[in-house]
Amino acid sequence: MEKLDKQFEEQFEAELAKVTRPNLMIVGGTGVGKSSLINYIFGKAVAKTGTGEPITRGVERYSDPKVPLNIFDTEGYEIADGEISTANFQTRILPEIRKRRHDALEEQIHLIWYCLSVGNHRITDFDLDNLRLLSEEHKLPIAIVLTQCDTEAVDDDGNGVTSQEFRRVLKAAGLSFPVFDTCSDNPNRDPELELDLEKLLEWSAQALDDEALRASFVGAQLASLPLKRKEAMKVISAYSATTAASAGLNPVPMSDALLIVPQQIAMAASLAKIYGFGAMEASVMSLLKGQLVTLVGRQVAASLTKFVPILGQLINAGVAAAITGGIGWALTQAYESALRNYLETGEAPDWAKLLSHDMFMQAVKAGMSRVAKAEAEV
Repeated sequence: MEKLDKQFEEQFEAELAKVTRPNLMIVGGTGVGKSSLINYIFGKAVAKTGTGEPITRGVERYSDPKVPLNIFDTEGYEIADGEISTANFQTRILPEIRKRRHDALEEQIHLIWYCLSVGNHRITDFDLDNLRLLSEEHKLPIAIVLTQCDTEAVDDDGNGVTSQEFRRVLKAAGLSFPVFDTCSDNPNRDPELELDLEKLLEWSAQALDDEALRASFVGAQLASLPLKRKEAMKVISAYSATTAASAGLNPVPMSDALLIVPQQIAMAASLAKIYGFGAMEASVMSLLKGQLVTLVGRQVAASLTKFVPILGQLINAGVAAAITGGIGWALTQAYESALRNYLETGEAPDWAKLLSHDMFMQAVKAGMSRVAKAEAEV
């Protein structure tokens, strides 16, 4: 078992290290609520403890080793002779975007959020000018993010009065970017107020056509558990297919059941990244690489040795997919519970409880039933 623990920990850490960070550029003037929004979505570490690195005048990159994402913060305008000017945007920010387009993938700007505050009650001419300039950058996914929408008045249909006016102004200006109403974490906001934070995150994830970038973005954001669950289901499906293909080519005898464990280790690490454990405190990561690694490794092995005799003496394609899907489902339940508890209390997860043998096996069984039901419906 010690050998298995060591193998699991080494591969788990290797998988966690495989991170390609998306570069998100945030454009907007001072006071539009960019920092509050970013802190809420990606965790306070980005804005409060992230290290700012000046890139060019008006552009600063924020990176934090615990968050798999880089933030490029820009103001997009400057004051010259008492007048607001977009010269900085035209001469420095846009050239920076274009220059990076020819760099390696990890250096390119991958997403742009242009933030406008409904609290300002108007869209300025320089914002419209900047957006027109951005409209020429056809290859970049660009969204208009309306901030502080929890503070605006709503009409009889429950729509924000100012945000609807902003949409009319943008349409009249010929700007057809997707627009999302958002706010930061405000415990006093009307619970009936429906905003677009989930839609913004979903759109952003889908706009990243590189799988590694999308997975990192989903892992970095802490505001949407449904988005994490959706990405986790994709990962489980992919690894179930991989183990099924391996077992289909060469059915694995029960005595060699642990031969397919490496793929399930990789799945466990991929799911851990989606749930953003790298964005938590060092103490949490220490538990993740210690107690969690040992528990998951043993539970994966136990799942195989327990369920293979029931399903047959050979791990064929169907058996491999069922077991891998069950393990993936069990891990998703544990990771999601851990993250929800962390977000609510700030306390490190109790991995021993979340991954206790009985609870884990029950979750594996439930996951296997889900896989069987899905296959029957196909």
